[in-house]
Amino acid sequence: MVVVGALAGTPQIHQSAPARPAAVAQHVVRAHLDAVVRPVHVASRRYTVRPGDTLSGIAQRFYGRAADWPRLYQANRSKIRSPGMIYVGQVLSVPHHLPASHASTHTGTHTTSVSTTHKPKHAKPSTSSQHATGLHGTLSCGGLEALWRSAGGSARAEVTAASIAMAESGGRQYATGGVGERGYWQINPVNGALSTYNAYGNARSAVIMSHNGTSWWPWTTWVDGAYRGRC
Repeated sequence: MVVVGALAGTPQIHQSAPARPAAVAQHVVRAHLDAVVRPVHVASRRYTVRPGDTLSGIAQRFYGRAADWPRLYQANRSKIRSPGMIYVGQVLSVPHHLPASHASTHTGTHTTSVSTTHKPKHAKPSTSSQHATGLHGTLSCGGLEALWRSAGGSARAEVTAASIAMAESGGRQYATGGVGERGYWQINPVNGALSTYNAYGNARSAVIMSHNGTSWWPWTTWVDGAYRGRC
């Protein structure tokens, strides 16, 4: 009886032994699958547009440079008709890494970031363009039109551009809005370095954000028609 009992117990020992390698193999397979899946998830991320968002503001948030907004635009060309027209609730693709050829763009080279303080006299322009052109301070419609053109703006849009600036700021270089909007065209701080008191930089930001005068939707004075008849 002792011998039979020993023989009967033997299969139980042999049955439990293979279970360990199988469990280890399962973990190994899962680890390999994770290694394959993870790179797919880090290639890009999704961002849902919120009220007040702009492409330059989103670029500032994710890349630290508002001037990198063209890369976002290129990555979402199938969803965005114009850089100045994104909508609340719209889901955008945000690449994790910008290619070297796109990491530095020419669109923001004339802009400068300034302190969030409401004392613009301390703001120091990063370029001397306003001194070279003499276009700064409080400007008339003609001065705003000339400033728009000097920043690369289309001559066909100069009257509209000047009218919007006059409606937004009264032609005052250091005008500050209720939520910190800056300059002639009252560029919102969410736009990062595009929001500046520098005369040339502010005009250049307006050229960029309006897609050279073809899309004025970011300005409420355009939407509600308050710009009409200003210039």
